[in-house]
Amino acid sequence: MKNLPQIMPVFPLQGAVMFPNTYLPLNIFEPRYLKMIDYSMSQKNRFIGMIQPKISRDKNENVDLYNVGCAGRIIKFEETEDSRYLITLKGVSRFNLLSDITNKDNFREAKVNWNEFIEDLNQEGSKDSFVSLKKVLKDFLRLKKMKVNMEIIEACNDYNFVDQITMICPLILEEKQLLLETKSINKRNNLLISIIESYLNEQNISNTLKH
Repeated sequence: MKNLPQIMPVFPLQGAVMFPNTYLPLNIFEPRYLKMIDYSMSQKNRFIGMIQPKISRDKNENVDLYNVGCAGRIIKFEETEDSRYLITLKGVSRFNLLSDITNKDNFREAKVNWNEFIEDLNQEGSKDSFVSLKKVLKDFLRLKKMKVNMEIIEACNDYNFVDQITMICPLILEEKQLLLETKSINKRNNLLISIIESYLNEQNISNTLKH
């Protein structure tokens, strides 16, 4: 805990959430975020805080951020010939946002607190086989017309399977944020199932009305 930074750069990205011990690939091309990666790579911990911005009607406004994000360490870095950075973050721990500023390089730095999510530093989680989640997920992916290798999903028994699915599922940002802020992985599993079932129920009601 003592090695976690109290101030770090944060990357506001709508619809993108990360959880501890998951992996998030990013394609960085905006000049300010290239500078942010340069800064992070110069630090011992190589941390970037992923956090969602709240929806704003004014695109020029420095939008507010949600109160909870997740820090990741840069574990892979590649520079392309057209000056983009391809990086991969490995999630470390969620944090509470205390305050943030836009610095001279035009990226945001945040003062954060880790205490509420100290359990994120433990890698043990649910030993559930996620049978119920996999069942509704299959119907949900079919509803969204997403082609996914279900054999791979069926074979996946990672303890944080629910977090991996949350990251890739086409959920609205408020739903992803709610899942991110739910501390227990077992509660996240139940919540994700409820969210997916609500989509399926809406579709069933829609189909009934059409007929």
